[in-house]
Amino acid sequence: MSDALFSVDSEVVVVSGASGQLGCEYASAFLKRGARVVGLDLKPSPALDALLVEYREHFRFVSCDVTRIENLRHALVVTRDSFGEPTVLVNNAAIDSPPGAPIEETGPFEDYPDASWDRVMDVNVKGVYLACKVFGAAMAANRRGSIINVSSIYGVVSPDQSIYEYRRQRG
Repeated sequence: MSDALFSVDSEVVVVSGASGQLGCEYASAFLKRGARVVGLDLKPSPALDALLVEYREHFRFVSCDVTRIENLRHALVVTRDSFGEPTVLVNNAAIDSPPGAPIEETGPFEDYPDASWDRVMDVNVKGVYLACKVFGAAMAANRRGSIINVSSIYGVVSPDQSIYEYRRQRG
């Protein structure tokens, strides 16, 4: 797709949470517009595998836990070795209670397990911080780059089952 207004032909894009539905769509959109993309996630999804085949010259996958700075540093090395300096970071990795989670994961906020809260904060907050620290430093050193931090609308508009539901129920 050629669109001068939205051209990203010279960009090296890193997408965290690339195996998820949104992350895969972000990676696909950048690839279709000519960017070289590195997708980060714990493991590739079938949709990401399809992108790896279709865009094999312009797409790499790196198994990466965004809560581990050494994983992110490795991802930066792979990015540089594959495509050069990163110019765009899309912080998209995030977790929540999965469908079918036990009641303590989806029930009242006051019963939400501390370990689950810590894991959500590690991925959704610390992961963004660490990715910005690693990839942002590379971009700052090159005096070029953009960071896109994706957040959830569920902090404002609650889904039916989530720790956010507590605020809506308690007013």
